Amino acid sequence: MKKQLITGVIILLPVALTLMVIIFLFDLFTEPFINIVGPLIDLIQSKIHIHFPPGFTLFLSRLFSLIFLCTFIFFLGVITQLFLVKTLIGWGNQILYKIPFIKTVYKVSRDIFAALFSADGKKAFKRPVMVPFPGKPNYCLGFEAGDVSKEIQEKTKADLTAVFVPTAPHPISGFLFLMPKTDVHQIDMSNEETVKYLVSCGMILPKSETKETDERPF
Repeated sequence: MKKQLITGVIILLPVALTLMVIIFLFDLFTEPFINIVGPLIDLIQSKIHIHFPPGFTLFLSRLFSLIFLCTFIFFLGVITQLFLVKTLIGWGNQILYKIPFIKTVYKVSRDIFAALFSADGKKAFKRPVMVPFPGKPNYCLGFEAGDVSKEIQEKTKADLTAVFVPTAPHPISGFLFLMPKTDVHQIDMSNEETVKYLVSCGMILPKSETKETDERPF
């Protein structure tokens, strides 16, 4: 009985969490367009003399809003490829870069999203690594983020690399360390496996080390 309940929970929870995230994102991205699409659907209903239930009307409004948003993003990406639009965007960036405070927020967010959604396949993080933290013999998992500026390396007289060490179980925050490369150890795990290991607080092992046992509920 207990084993069956655990199996049901393990199957149900990931599905429920996935649906919660999808619904949250669906509402988040469609909410700004509800006031535009909603009246249009009401107008169509009055023209064809069909009245949908209020809940279904709201769902249609959000669905058409999402379709409109995806279409807008697609055409925005196509238009951005044109030389003239690129030039205008460049001018806009130069203006924003001259506004105090706004230039910092805009440039940082722009660089981060450019790294995360790079079209050339470049990863935001080079590879998962293991580093001593807070000190030996204790270690933690992190991601090698990139190179350190020459000025820092010259002042420290050390061959450093930037390592982002996320917190568990919510890896959206963490610490950025500039560590000697001799203290950075590469591990045989993918970025996805490392994130899973952190979020699960060490309960989900990499696939290469996972073994099927009779103790597993399924």
